[in-house]
Amino acid sequence: MKLTIDFSTLRDAASRMGAPVDIEPFDLQRPNPPLVRKEVKVDTTPPPELEIPEGGMELTDLEQIGTAHNLLTWQGQQVLLYIQDHRWKFEAARSDGEKGNKVHLSFCRTLEEMRDSGKFERYVVTRDHSEYFRITGKMHGWQEESADTDLKVCKFCLRKLNYGGYLAPGNKAAFREFSFIKFFEQYESFFPYHPSRKAGAPENYTEDWQEVSRRYRESREYVCEGCGVDLSRRQYLLHTHHINGVRSDNAEHNLKALCADCHSKEPGHVHMAVPHKVRQEIAHLRHEQHKTDTADWKEIFGLADPGLNGLLYHLKTLNAPLPEVGLDIQDERQAIVANLELAWPKAGVGIAISEVDASATKAENWRIYSVEKCLEQPEKLVALIQRQRRD
Repeated sequence: MKLTIDFSTLRDAASRMGAPVDIEPFDLQRPNPPLVRKEVKVDTTPPPELEIPEGGMELTDLEQIGTAHNLLTWQGQQVLLYIQDHRWKFEAARSDGEKGNKVHLSFCRTLEEMRDSGKFERYVVTRDHSEYFRITGKMHGWQEESADTDLKVCKFCLRKLNYGGYLAPGNKAAFREFSFIKFFEQYESFFPYHPSRKAGAPENYTEDWQEVSRRYRESREYVCEGCGVDLSRRQYLLHTHHINGVRSDNAEHNLKALCADCHSKEPGHVHMAVPHKVRQEIAHLRHEQHKTDTADWKEIFGLADPGLNGLLYHLKTLNAPLPEVGLDIQDERQAIVANLELAWPKAGVGIAISEVDASATKAENWRIYSVEKCLEQPEKLVALIQRQRRD
């Protein structure tokens, strides 16, 4: 039955109130235009009471510092620790950060020794998203000064995290090429708050960038050119990447459609914060579309949350069975109750970042382990997986 509705009275009333009256005709026979869903931007800035001043904050008690996933934390935030007061070696450290005190990422052997000796109060906690750290000390043998310098990371911390595969024989790159900016970015999924980004150069996108991006993603049918996941029903999860890093160069050969997860792993994208839930949503779609079927460790590294890299290096070295990445866990009614970062279904063993996912999966009779536990004893994890697969 065709409906005929007269909106003239409504238009007249709207006109008298000053509202625009160019109302598009209402047609039940014509399909509705597609809804445009904007990319969700999650505010990861901590509330004011949890802000650490730029340059760091002195500790008054060791109990202020916690650990999560083998990383240092303060009030639920990922932090770094270092001794700011360089005293008589200030001049040398200011000129060459290599000669200064080391910056700690984890509760390593050095911090344990400092705690046991009662010297922990000398440390400063910081979340500065930078490669430079504020140091103090004596200049010319007597004058108190302060300066910023490029202090280096603690090697004992790299060892504890197996960061960048640091424990592999002859691997010097993990230390030589270490970046604090990249380090914070790698573990963003583990924490609700992220370090603030220093204001840098303008992004220099062209005025028509939004339309250019939309057209390009549409031309690729909203499929990620990295992992192959189809995001046509989740278009807001697909970005357009500039391959050469020049954001004003919109030539088609310089563009690439990438899901938020793949995009964040591209070089030079430390400005991107991808919440854990977004990575999990992409992981769910990949698994649903069979985009995680692989027999290659390189692909596993590409698909997994970057915060798992240290553990993945252990698993690869120990010849562990390849895990499934982003596996959905269902209950007896086939409802999805959790998503595991890494899973070995035949062994009933998995690794979860979220405690909620871990609890829900344990209720389904899985053995679930934290990243921290697995980093401490990777050999036992691999032995368990292999034993359970045989049983």
